[in-house]
Amino acid sequence: MRARARNSVATLKAVLEGWDEVVAVGLLAPGDDVYDPYFALSLDVYTDGPVRGPDARRTAFGDVAAFESSTLTSKDRFLMGELPVRVEYKRIDRFEALVSAAVDGECLLRDAGTYAFHRLSTAEPLVTRGDWLEALRGRLDDLPERFWTQLRGTQEATLEHLYADLSAAAVRGDTFFFVVSAGRFLAHLCLVLFTINRRFEPAPRSLHDEALTLPVLPDSFATNLENFLNEDPLLTMTQRRELAQSMVTGVLSL
Repeated sequence: MRARARNSVATLKAVLEGWDEVVAVGLLAPGDDVYDPYFALSLDVYTDGPVRGPDARRTAFGDVAAFESSTLTSKDRFLMGELPVRVEYKRIDRFEALVSAAVDGECLLRDAGTYAFHRLSTAEPLVTRGDWLEALRGRLDDLPERFWTQLRGTQEATLEHLYADLSAAAVRGDTFFFVVSAGRFLAHLCLVLFTINRRFEPAPRSLHDEALTLPVLPDSFATNLENFLNEDPLLTMTQRRELAQSMVTGVLSL
């Protein structure tokens, strides 16, 4: 990460560690290229009570621009200079419940995805009060087989529905719904693969690259996926449907 990004992180850390409600803050790895369109300083702020209001937060962050706050999802977005910043506020009691359920073999994760656990377990700790973050991460290190089995069953049922949507769109020649269905299908296909490999899935923009590095993949999966993504206009929806069928059949057989 470049010096100016590190300076911004230091400023954010100084602000957040001064808030009594903050228990821990994690920084998601932003990469080194601040000119990458995907680059952003993304922070998860874990609190033991309600976070202060958006006006107070904006004032606390100081000289920032384009400040936007969502009361529905408890997120702030703003610019520090030219650097985009994303701050998401999360209650620790919710995460304690999610992790406790997972340790007991139950999956209570929203949309049956493990991205929230990925963020929790991989973020760089910026603020830690007590051992809350370290202890919760430790509980995620060795989840029981029942958790992964239950998660896989739920995800595979959804995957089959998404493939059915894609297939129906191909048969009808419905280009719009095919594109919509294909995106959801491919993302969920990767989620199942991460579950099969007993790994938490990364951010959506990293799913493609990281899925291809997983140790357990169906034969010809990478080739079928790249062919599906091929922008060749001569590749018909019917042919893409056949590639999708090969991929989903391969994944379900693992």
